[in-house]
Amino acid sequence: MPLLDIHTHNPAAMANGTALVTAGIHPWELTEANAEGALEHLLGLIVEKRISAIGESGLDKLTQAPIWLQTSVFERQVEWSEAYRLPLIIHCVKATDELLDVRKRYRPLQPWILHGFRGKPQQAEQLLRHGLYLSFGERFSEAALRLVPDERLFVETDTSPLGIGEILERVASARGVEAESLRETIRRNIRNVFQRGD
Repeated sequence: MPLLDIHTHNPAAMANGTALVTAGIHPWELTEANAEGALEHLLGLIVEKRISAIGESGLDKLTQAPIWLQTSVFERQVEWSEAYRLPLIIHCVKATDELLDVRKRYRPLQPWILHGFRGKPQQAEQLLRHGLYLSFGERFSEAALRLVPDERLFVETDTSPLGIGEILERVASARGVEAESLRETIRRNIRNVFQRGD
């Protein structure tokens, strides 16, 4: 199957080339003790050109890492996204205002993709207005999904047991389009966002 899945934790998908290879520092795994080591490791992967995007990274107010630390580490990843021209795949939980504050300060040129979006239409509109892309998985708001322009849309499996084909069909049905048409849209978006230098 051609590459369609922009975010998965399924080893089989990663091994057979149906998902992008990315790396980032997730706020769930972050502590003051491991932050610098994690950043050093990530920079090595970026410099060696072993990844197609940085992420997932971001901000999460429900995890234990203090928000100041999460923000500091996230900002470093934003800087590297810009310096190495890599898209950023973002995890954001109850921290949309803080995320958009970082975006306003950095004014990034590289694409930001909010993965696993399950928010309401109002939040989708806010994020789209600020230039983000949205990626949808197994669970989503149909009303929010229908607001996303074709060129700002992605699909993913994340931790779902469903395959990317089934998720794509669910998304196509919710948008009222044929699955093959959506498949071509996703392929085009992946080329435009993740494979620009290929």
